[in-house]
Amino acid sequence: MSDSNKNPTLIDPEMKEIVESFIVETKEILEKLDVDLLELERKPEDKDLLNQIFRSFHTIKGTSGFLGLEVLPEVTHKCEDILNKLRKGEAILSSELMDGILLAFDTIKQLVNQIETEQNESVETEKVCLVLEGLLNEIENGSEAKEEKKEIVVPEEILAKIEAEEKKTVQTEQIVNEKHQRDEKKIDAMEKAASAQVKENTIRVDVDRLDALLDIVSELVLGRNRLTQVNSQFAIQDEGNKFTKDFGEVTKQIDLMTTELQLVSMKLRMIKIAKIFNRYPRMVRDLSKDLNKEIELVIRGEETEVDKNLIEEINDPLVHLIRNSVDHGVEQPEVRIKAGKTPKGTVILSAEQLGNNIVITIEDDGKGMDPEALKEKAVSKGLITREKAKELTKQEAINLIFLAGFSTAEKVSNVSGRGVGMDVVKTNVSRLRGIINIDSEVGKGSKITIKLPLTLAIISGMIVKAFGEAMVIPLGSVIEVLRVNKDQIYSIKGKEVIKVRDSVLPLVSMNELLVGRMNGHRGNGNTWQYVVEVGIAEKRYGIKVDELIGQQEVVIKSLGSYLGKIDGIAGSTIMGDGTVVMILDIHELFNRLEQTV
Repeated sequence: MSDSNKNPTLIDPEMKEIVESFIVETKEILEKLDVDLLELERKPEDKDLLNQIFRSFHTIKGTSGFLGLEVLPEVTHKCEDILNKLRKGEAILSSELMDGILLAFDTIKQLVNQIETEQNESVETEKVCLVLEGLLNEIENGSEAKEEKKEIVVPEEILAKIEAEEKKTVQTEQIVNEKHQRDEKKIDAMEKAASAQVKENTIRVDVDRLDALLDIVSELVLGRNRLTQVNSQFAIQDEGNKFTKDFGEVTKQIDLMTTELQLVSMKLRMIKIAKIFNRYPRMVRDLSKDLNKEIELVIRGEETEVDKNLIEEINDPLVHLIRNSVDHGVEQPEVRIKAGKTPKGTVILSAEQLGNNIVITIEDDGKGMDPEALKEKAVSKGLITREKAKELTKQEAINLIFLAGFSTAEKVSNVSGRGVGMDVVKTNVSRLRGIINIDSEVGKGSKITIKLPLTLAIISGMIVKAFGEAMVIPLGSVIEVLRVNKDQIYSIKGKEVIKVRDSVLPLVSMNELLVGRMNGHRGNGNTWQYVVEVGIAEKRYGIKVDELIGQQEVVIKSLGSYLGKIDGIAGSTIMGDGTVVMILDIHELFNRLEQTV
């Protein structure tokens, strides 16, 4: 787009910092408004919330007007007028009014995005302006209709009393208005003071600088690991030596400070998951209206923090899962009533941190998943044979929804039914080294659990040995480690399996995973076998290894342009003794294994 189509103020170099600050602050206001507007729909009588929303629109109007913008102030001003009528009690919040306010809100978001990316206000706003003007006219005409009175003859003494009462009322209104104006000034002053306080205590840092900091800390972690290894060797060889003692103390101090620095640098990149969670109430509201359902979205754990690189990656899978809960999970009100449930359904979205992982759950109180119906649907679509369907357990039948092209929708709509969705979820979660699990009961609802690493830069890994070579399995994929007697390893249709509690776990060797990279398996010469159980999306496998070295935090380093991308290898890391060890890409390895079966 040529500069002639851009707003001169927005491309003025001297205004660059002010414009950037306006965009950032306006986006923050819009994020808060996204939540507040839906809360107002639930609590229309909440005057404090209404005043807060009014001030948010007022702030956007004022700051955009200061920049010389025209379209954005116009839309916000019209919306502000409606909110002002609500504040004064001249109108009652209706579904029609809320739809108009939300339409204006969406338009404002489009305008801010256009200002940020294209430096102009080229967004169609005629429709939203007409809608807001129409709503405002309805409010004003309705007020006038209420004030219309029939002309009647009133005795003079009664008329005098009425005039006196009206005079008192006017005086009272003047006092109230003056107090309201003083309150507004106080609020504005408080907001400016709060804003100044925030600006004093926080700074905005370029994301690239944070990435550079984490890269340096990552190198420091590798140095720390190396120092720890050297210290261990000295401690064994020269125990009791003063130099060894001093060296050990220094190593512990550096180890402690490196760990602290690593945690601080990672926290700098962490943002609250509310950033994406707050997008979903509006989505659920709109979907519920489209589907004629009553659904409440309950959000928990929105204060949980996660790496900025991960938070956007998980957005699409969560959108798919929530839409599925609204469309497939929660029933129509009349169906719920017949089933003895409340007409309004509930979808619970929650997040919590467990160790170095974040666990996100999406739970609904809908109809649940019928394993037999899922089997039948998969057979009818030609995804599995009827013979195979008979062999599936309940959990395996539920996991059929992850197959590409699988859908239980009766018809294609803008919500679902195109045969895509859950397979995309599985792919995205696996790519983020995550695990997804579904628990469902017919008539009661479904619960989907996603477990993801908090960060993608430094990971906890399990170091194992096979064929005399050390390798790292990302701990986020590890479910448990087992040691079984070799006579407890069985064969089903030529494939090795073991029984783990009430389930059958298929086994694979490193030789099967890394075809063509290593020679045949020599074994550990013992009567028992180490097995590392890993989870890839909804699937479970057991990897046979010769030795367990231990758990360690490792830094993922690329293989460089010389080696490039190697299938099944996520990257490499440097161990304490200086050796380079490969980090396995469990998702890719098992995908390739399934394709060869």
